[in-house]
Amino acid sequence: MQSLSTIKRAIIVVLFTASYISAQSLTNFIGQWTGLETLETPSLSYSNRNISIQFSEGGDRTGFLIFNSSSDFLYNSELSWSYHYLSYDKDLNQLVFLRRFVAPIGILNEELRYNIIDLTEDSFIAEHYSVDGHNYHRISMHINVLDLIDVQPSQFKLNQNFPNPFNPSTSISVEIERDSFGSLIIYNINGQIVNILNVGYFKAGVTQFKWNGLDISGNAVSGGTYIYRLEIDGLSQSHKMVLLK
Repeated sequence: MQSLSTIKRAIIVVLFTASYISAQSLTNFIGQWTGLETLETPSLSYSNRNISIQFSEGGDRTGFLIFNSSSDFLYNSELSWSYHYLSYDKDLNQLVFLRRFVAPIGILNEELRYNIIDLTEDSFIAEHYSVDGHNYHRISMHINVLDLIDVQPSQFKLNQNFPNPFNPSTSISVEIERDSFGSLIIYNINGQIVNILNVGYFKAGVTQFKWNGLDISGNAVSGGTYIYRLEIDGLSQSHKMVLLK
């Protein structure tokens, strides 16, 4: 039997998640998202395929965003000239995709509803089941940190790492006008934290930070593109770097 404290913690988690979802709005989905999809249909089945989805303002329908995607189940590339729409049903906690496709009688709109399984500021997991039960689609997405808008502050500067590309280590130079508090964090291209170089106090002047290609647990990461992001007093700058393996 679960202890009372365990049950209380579970209730707190549920209440926190519900509170966050209720505060979410459609505009929070604007941006470039990358992640994985799993699809099961009578004719096609695959797991954890890489996809991207770009949500943006536009179109001619109030209360909807437009989107394009590398997922063939969501997006009909043959009708790229036509808008594909997204809406957010807060009452049912669902994402609603309007997909357009060609049928013998003309162009039709199909509504695909996805139950939101998990939702945070920078990620979501959603699942779709067709009414007949024949189709299942799951998407697990993270917002791409490369597309976050950076303000160019005057009180600090984040320099390009050197060397770049690099192997096995590189240096990141930070210039701070005055003593400040903030963070310098490394992300992968899906916006997930890889390592934290500094959180807290930054001394005025120029400071060098070294990254040796390890994640936060001390394990070597794979080669590829990474993003390092400096945030001071709510303002931020970021740059890309490439680790060669």
